[in-house]
Amino acid sequence: MSGYGAVMVVSRELVDRWVAGWCESRGMLARRDGDGRLVEVAAETRSREYVIAEPSLPELHRLAAAVTAPDVWLTIVGELDERGRDAVAGLDAVTCDEQMMTTRLRRSARPAQVRIEASGRVAHARIEVEGEVAARGQAALSGGDAVFDRIETTPRFRRRGLGGLVMTGLSAWAAENGATIGLLMASVGGRALYTSLGWTEVAPIVTLRGRAAGATADVGA
Repeated sequence: MSGYGAVMVVSRELVDRWVAGWCESRGMLARRDGDGRLVEVAAETRSREYVIAEPSLPELHRLAAAVTAPDVWLTIVGELDERGRDAVAGLDAVTCDEQMMTTRLRRSARPAQVRIEASGRVAHARIEVEGEVAARGQAALSGGDAVFDRIETTPRFRRRGLGGLVMTGLSAWAAENGATIGLLMASVGGRALYTSLGWTEVAPIVTLRGRAAGATADVGA
């Protein structure tokens, strides 16, 4: 059943699977919290993060009340309509333009340029150019999924196709190790790359955080 404010249907089970792989990738812990998950991020600017798909209106109000500081974040998978935005209007927007994406993974050759170092269920990939790391990323296995994370290309090496090579290398590694589905959260800049590699958009993402004193919020702009 679709939750309040979620215009595009996305299953909570799929989002839970992404959370599990994200936690595997970064060595974090998560627990069930209402209809979503609470992740102990323990990063410098983010202590914990609530993640939920298709939240009901009461859930939105509950979560908005729980996000009380700038280092506490809330990620909502699925569009928010006017009443949904009103429910979280007391929070600051981190990003309103990301997308959850997925793809089917198949065995393929790893690009020769990509170096992959695996430790348990996590692989780190990189491409070096002239002794410098030009592109990197990581992926984590969770069940039959692989969650892709921290895919980045150094600015001066962009527009050379290196990000695509990193993704191809990680996808090959994941398929070799039994993963059949790829999941990720894509920024505006990354969506074109992932789409060109055959990834499909599942749902939009809004990420919010507790409002700093004296700040104003602009959700969904």
